[in-house]
Amino acid sequence: MTPMLPTPATSRRRRRDETGSTSSLELMALTPMLALLVLFILWAGRTGRAELVTSLAAEEAAAAAALCCNNASTPAPHAGPGADARRETVAAAVIASRPGLDYLCVGGPQPAAGSLRYLTTAEADLSKADPSVGLAAQALVVTAHLTCHTDGATAPVRGLFGTRTLHGHGAHVALLAAVSQQTDPLPDTGANPDPTAAAEPTS
Repeated sequence: MTPMLPTPATSRRRRRDETGSTSSLELMALTPMLALLVLFILWAGRTGRAELVTSLAAEEAAAAAALCCNNASTPAPHAGPGADARRETVAAAVIASRPGLDYLCVGGPQPAAGSLRYLTTAEADLSKADPSVGLAAQALVVTAHLTCHTDGATAPVRGLFGTRTLHGHGAHVALLAAVSQQTDPLPDTGANPDPTAAAEPTS
């Protein structure tokens, strides 16, 4: 019996079937890789956002803490009892209220490693400067440090990529002028200094 030779139509159909099968296999192999690529882009973008938000939170906390608790009659940092504790409370509240840090940071924002406080303060005494220069009496430098451990917040696959530790730093300087204890003399209006004194009669 003579074998049947494949016709051109049969050969084309066979080639289409083989090409379709190959394309399906390639698509199945590339789908997980494309999904991982999308997740990696999302992780990188969220990590960059976490770094920006962490820096902004530190700057806002330093500014709020430097300006919140300064007594006008007492130069900082001696702004009354508990000033440092009040500044720390204000800084913690500002950091906690910063949108995005609650889910971008695993476990929330934390103070710098090895520290229990967000703030460090330093002072510079300017009272010995020449008064004619017009400098403030004292300068208070408040620096805020916070740490954010983030994995990009790529829910629902958190933990798929590595965790990065981000550090936010912010500083603010508050200048306080010395409170003058002197009172300005009343201007001389030419009036009689003794209001009870009787006017001299005129003839």
